[in-house]
Amino acid sequence: MIICEKCGAKVRPGRDRCPRCRAFITVPDPVRARQESRRLATITAILAGCFVLMLAVLWGWRAWGTPPAPTKSTAPPVVSTPEDASAPPAEAAPKALAPVGRDRPFLDAAGAGAAAYQEGDFATALAQFQAALEKNPKDADALSNLGQVLVKMNRPADAIPYLSRAASLSPDQWTYEFNLARALGLVGRLDESIQAYRRAQELLPNDYVTTFNLALSLHKQGDEAAAVDQYQKAITLQPEDASFRKALGISYEKLQRPADAAAAYGEYLRLSPAAPDADKVRARIAELTGARGLSTTPPPESGR
Repeated sequence: MIICEKCGAKVRPGRDRCPRCRAFITVPDPVRARQESRRLATITAILAGCFVLMLAVLWGWRAWGTPPAPTKSTAPPVVSTPEDASAPPAEAAPKALAPVGRDRPFLDAAGAGAAAYQEGDFATALAQFQAALEKNPKDADALSNLGQVLVKMNRPADAIPYLSRAASLSPDQWTYEFNLARALGLVGRLDESIQAYRRAQELLPNDYVTTFNLALSLHKQGDEAAAVDQYQKAITLQPEDASFRKALGISYEKLQRPADAAAAYGEYLRLSPAAPDADKVRARIAELTGARGLSTTPPPESGR
């Protein structure tokens, strides 16, 4: 059946006029219809491709032309290993670096300072954090970061006022207390360092580095019994660190407990059998276990 295009009446094949409206009947050509359909599909595909390409160009232009949002470093550089926490850092050799911030103008002063610190350009980092503090003297992050830069430059005494200020502004931040405690220890203010480490430990009880550094400070102060207690806590938190066992053995020797010291040294060798001082530690164990009393030979150097 054919449908009349004018009135919609059904017309039998073979008629050239509609019986209702007498309009001429046009029989569609199937070949031509298929060609027209393919032509329309091709045009649609081309238009869709152009639209997708235009979106891609616009998105790429936006990503290239719009700088990232400025970010502020909220994680001040801190010591993450016990070895670093026990000795003042050597002053870094100067590096020829491009001025931070000129090639990354989207960074604010604090962000530029953090970037410079990561690159080892401590002079630039110092200047950038100072600029951040000029804008906001109560920026605790900038205060702590500035203090850390000074520690890296082997100026812990100069760092303490900034670290102390950061800790007082944000007394609930473990990082600030930890950084302050370490700087105080580097200048020999052990009583204050121990107090700061204890505050840091209260804020983050399960941090083994804080606990180990507290034990080291107590050992340096001569309170070996308290040091042993903290070493044991650090070992519980991080049982695979060999240096904790060696430090524990040294304190046991100071307390004239040779059997406990030998056992701690044995654990040190078990965890680190290829340690550079392994032979000396084995000899020390032999002395401790073979003598009735405490040997007069000094304990092995801790290396810290």
